[in-house]
Amino acid sequence: MTLKAFLGWLIVAAVTVVAATVMVIDRPTSTVDPLSRAPVFNDLRANPDDVARLTISSRFGSFTFERENGKWRVPDKYDYPVDNNDVRDLVVKISDMRYIERKTSNTKRFARLEVNDIKDELSESVYIRMAAADDRTLAEAVVGRPSSRFIDGSVSGTYIRFPKTDEVWLASGAVNVQTRLVPWLEREVVKIPADTVARVVIGKGDGAYELVREGEGDNVKYVIPQVPKGRELADRVTQDLTRSLANVALEDVKPRAELTMPADARVARVETLDGVAVDLQLAEIDKQPWSLVSASYIGDAGDESDPAKAARQRVADINARVGNWAYWIPSDIYDRLTKPLEKQLEPKKKDGAS
Repeated sequence: MTLKAFLGWLIVAAVTVVAATVMVIDRPTSTVDPLSRAPVFNDLRANPDDVARLTISSRFGSFTFERENGKWRVPDKYDYPVDNNDVRDLVVKISDMRYIERKTSNTKRFARLEVNDIKDELSESVYIRMAAADDRTLAEAVVGRPSSRFIDGSVSGTYIRFPKTDEVWLASGAVNVQTRLVPWLEREVVKIPADTVARVVIGKGDGAYELVREGEGDNVKYVIPQVPKGRELADRVTQDLTRSLANVALEDVKPRAELTMPADARVARVETLDGVAVDLQLAEIDKQPWSLVSASYIGDAGDESDPAKAARQRVADINARVGNWAYWIPSDIYDRLTKPLEKQLEPKKKDGAS
């Protein structure tokens, strides 16, 4: 055998040994019939609709959701509403968990499975507790990382540890628990599709300008009447302004009564083709872009057509959602709605210039 052939054989053998070792290490320690696996949280599985309180804790902090009249809210965040679907999704995933196999009880290995104490430095574990209205515990666990191996034909499984014990299990189902509060909230502030925008007004007084829709069908265009001679709109201005309220999601929120807008707060308005107007007051407060939002109907007050009624209903829905709140909005949206006209323009290109 030549040296080259011998080395090739040696590499193949080494790879085979490593692969076999990994398979042995990662395979279940016992064979369990998937249909007979016991639920991890019997009470939760039997009564998932009884969950009335959910606590999530990690090294990033702790927060609790409470359900009242079918709606989830955050008591420590001014009772701001939580996305019911997200909570329901987590409840279902936890209630569906079933035991697969018992894992290590060696506390030194907990960090690798991310089931160590949440107070440990750089801990990635998450503590959750689901309770009924009478505070009866329905489910409680330290949730670790998902398993990376195939279980019942799919990559699915999560390591968990029961609190105040060294009992660690691999349970069925891939569960990732969001440890930051804001993503759990109902984040939508306002949503005005770009193709419904008729007019955008930025600022007030001498510095105000507007983007106006002209034409119909394929001939639609947007213009700023205040553009001085020899200047024209910079690229993307129309798109930026018409899409400014296309999907505004909050970064943080507080009661409107707790935010004082300065006297020099900026203003902006977006009007739609069907007569909905959304007004915003905007200011940087403590280096954060905050906004107050309100809506009004600016169409024909005597119009009782179905589109007009629908527009009035949208105004009512917007005001019901935003009326009591002040929003920290994304910086890019704040910039679009406060940018002076001069920064929206560039020298006009000569005819035929590319």
